[in-house]
Amino acid sequence: MIKKILITALALMAVSCIYPFTPDSEDGSGALVIEGDILIGKETVVTVSRTAPVSKPDASMAPPSGKVWVENDAGTVFNGVEDPKTPGRYTVDTRNADTSPNYCLHFLDQESGKEYVSAWERVCSAPVIDSLSYNLDYKKAKLNIALSMHALKESYFKWSYVEDWEYHSLYYAQIKYIPSTNQIVQRDYYDNISFCYQHATSTQIMTFSTENQTDDRFVDLEFLPIPQDDRRISYLYKIVVDLEPLSKDAYLYWENIKNNSEYNGNLFAPNPSELVGNIRCLQEPDEMVMGYVNVAEIARKHLVINHIKANFYKSSESLSDTESLQLTKDQYATYYKEGFLPYNYYMFPGNVNETYWAHARCVDCKLLGGTYERPEGWPPDED
Repeated sequence: MIKKILITALALMAVSCIYPFTPDSEDGSGALVIEGDILIGKETVVTVSRTAPVSKPDASMAPPSGKVWVENDAGTVFNGVEDPKTPGRYTVDTRNADTSPNYCLHFLDQESGKEYVSAWERVCSAPVIDSLSYNLDYKKAKLNIALSMHALKESYFKWSYVEDWEYHSLYYAQIKYIPSTNQIVQRDYYDNISFCYQHATSTQIMTFSTENQTDDRFVDLEFLPIPQDDRRISYLYKIVVDLEPLSKDAYLYWENIKNNSEYNGNLFAPNPSELVGNIRCLQEPDEMVMGYVNVAEIARKHLVINHIKANFYKSSESLSDTESLQLTKDQYATYYKEGFLPYNYYMFPGNVNETYWAHARCVDCKLLGGTYERPEGWPPDED
């Protein structure tokens, strides 16, 4: 039964990358894009932007200045707050919103005076994520993250995930080099260059349906393979999955995007007019507006993978790439210019000191793409 469900799931699940698309409005300024679903029980995040016009495909379009709010047909209004650091990004507090009314989203363009409104939509009930787990495939050298879920009232779903992980440099840096004085000094405890963190967000369109299944359930659906030598699982890794139920129209909208992007590698191609969503301009109903606002409760679950427990990560770096060197003071400047950094030293009789150096990427973890700043709430709690 499980095998049958997995085969069905893989056949029904649609995954596609999002590609750029740049339609023009009538005045040639690019189309308005409104992204974000109304999430009941969570904060609703809405992003408003404009595509670059075809005549200037590389132009950077400033988001229109405006107001965002959510309304339900019981007369309750939830006002949005714009992020001061990210123009065009609004947060609406819908955490305590009732699930029984229908909802719509409003955006008022303060420059043009136009108001844009999404269609009234019912609240799609959240599914249940039974488990988020991983299995180790030693033959293919991959760790596979898998989801098990069952539907309640809905048949159409979209999912996304965010990842955070901690990784360490190969060598812990206890010292640092001062080029101006050619000196080695002890590194302060808080002067960390050895522990780093990275963050990533899923960039694919991932949808599936249980409409044609006799049992509205997926068991151990593998959706994210991580190679054994991937730095994400070298120390501590966290993934948070959001599973959102969709209305049938919302599902067809995202399926249409997928199909068009697969047709010629271009989002909304070949016929962008077929992908008009459920958002309209009250003053100019024929204006092209990109986006579909779904209304739903979402299911969310997280998984933490600790390398010490999983014992699966295996670095693919060769010894020649990571070996350290023992240098004396007259060699410091030369090797520093060649991209080496010190990480430890020893004192010998006669006040002779010998330091250990390695390639900078083996000492300073930030050179591998991360940041020294710990994510909020790190280390994460395990389920």
